[in-house]
Amino acid sequence: MLRGFAFRPTSRGWQALAAGAAVLAVARLVGTTQLHQLAYLLLLLVAAALALGAAGLAGLGFERRLPEGGRITAGRPAGVELVLHNRSRLLWTSRLEVEDVLARRESAALPPLPPGRRRRARLSATFPRRGVYRLGPAVVRGVDPFGLLVFSRAFRGEDEVVVYPRVHPLRGFPVRGGEAQAGSRGSRGRRGEEFAGLREYRRGDDRRHIHWKSLARTGELFVKEFALHAPRSYTVALDLRRGGFRSLEAAVEDAVSAAASILAHLREEGLGFRLLCTDRAGSGTEAGEGHAAYWEAMRVLAGVRADGEAGLGEALDGEDRGSFGDGVILVCRREEEGLRARVRRLREAGLAVVAVLVAEHTYRGGAAQPGPEARFSSFASELEAAGARVLVVRHPEGVAGLGGGPARGAV
Repeated sequence: MLRGFAFRPTSRGWQALAAGAAVLAVARLVGTTQLHQLAYLLLLLVAAALALGAAGLAGLGFERRLPEGGRITAGRPAGVELVLHNRSRLLWTSRLEVEDVLARRESAALPPLPPGRRRRARLSATFPRRGVYRLGPAVVRGVDPFGLLVFSRAFRGEDEVVVYPRVHPLRGFPVRGGEAQAGSRGSRGRRGEEFAGLREYRRGDDRRHIHWKSLARTGELFVKEFALHAPRSYTVALDLRRGGFRSLEAAVEDAVSAAASILAHLREEGLGFRLLCTDRAGSGTEAGEGHAAYWEAMRVLAGVRADGEAGLGEALDGEDRGSFGDGVILVCRREEEGLRARVRRLREAGLAVVAVLVAEHTYRGGAAQPGPEARFSSFASELEAAGARVLVVRHPEGVAGLGGGPARGAV
């Protein structure tokens, strides 16, 4: 018997078995040869069905084909192709049903398969969350030519697929390759080449770039912006602290999606990047750029969990300042004491700082409470005062809400 092979009678098969057994019993009582022959014929028919059905499935080959490149994104349909190959030289199969475990159990019906031919079933699978999934095992079912037995054969081969976090376009994100930036201290301030315009002064800006004529004319502080060679590299720091008894899953997923979207944006802008996470394992990547570095970081994001103890501030303190590159992008899920001071030190060192704040209190059910919103707004204002450019992710818009531009006018 083939491994993973099973069978059971259909209703017609039970009728044939019952009839054969009954006729055989009567034949033994009566002793009539014709009844014995009829009984043996019925039982032989079931045996023939067993042999033919088993032979049909024994010659089947199975293959699972994943999307080209094997890259699947959470929440988006992915096409998976199931291929059956009849390797028999003589036998046709019956109508087949193939069932496979993808995001959930999926099945498809296929017509009879001639000898030496292949048939394909194309299924669409949508994985609701990022992570590492195992696909399979698959089961193929068919019936014998007489319709007496149902056969099934399990194909134990499994495939592991990585489902990557969802990525959203960030059209209004304040980091762009070659765009105008305000001059600041350190190496970034020395890269300015051409005057580009004026904007309002923000705390942390280099006072050497204050436009004094505008101050004398309007009484308000403005700083000069210069066309820079864009910051060559950014560190994306993701807050994965454990949230009490349990973290809000939707808020965690949006934080990871925000980090993935930022990485995609940096790659598209031709900038280098590095990923730093505050999960228990201290996940992250080395600084890099381009296609390979991006997918390495995405692979890390596909598997991270909100199980860390340290906050972003502690993670930043544990890193060499030179490893941050030209700027730091913080993805923060909750208010964090002391983060304002860290932002100020980064700005004083000449680094750009962008803070993407996930308003976790908006992900809780029920009516909005004024207390959590007030604390959140105060925290965001503190980071702005320290020199960070602040964007906010709220439920239900999620990360898609960042595509229309900054939420707090921070850019």
